[in-house]
Parts: sequence; structure tokens; C-alpha cells
Amino acid sequence: MDAFYETVTSFCFTLMGLWWAVVQLRREEWVPDPTYRRMAYNVHLSFFVPAIMGLGSMLGGDSGLLWRGVFVAAGLLGIVSTFSIISAVKDTLHGWLFQGGYWAAIALYSLVVLIALNPGIVRLFGTGVSPLQAEGLLVAILVALGVTIAWEFTISPPRASR
Repeated sequence: MDAFYETVTSFCFTLMGLWWAVVQLRREEWVPDPTYRRMAYNVHLSFFVPAIMGLGSMLGGDSGLLWRGVFVAAGLLGIVSTFSIISAVKDTLHGWLFQGGYWAAIALYSLVVLIALNPGIVRLFGTGVSPLQAEGLLVAILVALGVTIAWEFTISPPRASR
């Protein structure tokens, strides 16, 4: 699992750096607009939060308490920030991705927190998957969703042309 989390962490920090470049390219359009600024920050968090979870899993080693604590804190941050962006942009950005994607992210972050708080719940499904492996699957889906939302946001037309 260490190789997986190392890869995810590196990938997320790389995406975060690339996202900062995108924000710089669209700075004149996004920064003055509070909704676009919040959206850009939320995309940033969609890479940052999984990166922090990856670091927590690697630093935790054999100590389940450390990775679980990091996953709970990061998952709660994801939930709060996603709820915040939903309320801020509900009348601005439309489409199935912005409508459903954020609710899917909240569900995924909630599962991350649930498994971190009660790792034994994974055994109920009888798959032989460890809690950290289940969390890894959720993190991978969150990253894919974040990349998709970043793409959709980046190619959305400026507000003035809507």
C-alpha cells in the first residue's frame, strides 16, 4: 500500500501545482469573482485533501491511530469545504457534474470518515480488503472526481458569456 499512497500523494501534489498554473492563466477572470475564486480553491482542495490522506497513511506505518486520525480530519475538511462550495455556487454553475459531482464527493468523504472511525466495517463486506485498501479506493475515486471537476470548471465559459 505504501507504493500506492506514495504515487497518489506525488500525483496530487503535482496536480495541485499544475492547478496553480491554471489559476494564474485565468487569474483576471477568476480572482475578482468571489464564486470563481471559491471554485478554484475547492478544486485545489480536491487535490490537497487526498495528498494529505496519502501522507497520513505513509507516516502512520503500523500505527492505525495516526492514519485514521489524518483520514478523519481530512475527510471532515472535504465534507465541510464541499458543502460550502455547494451553497456558494448553487445558482452559478450548472450541469450534472457540478450538481451530482459535489454530492458524490460528500458521500465519498463521508465513507472515508466512517471507515477511519470504524475500520472493522470493511470486514462486513467479506471482500478481504483491508481498511487502508478500502480508503485507497475511495481516495482514487476522489482524485478522479477532482480531476473531472477541474476540467469542467476550466473549460466552462466566462460568466459574462452565459
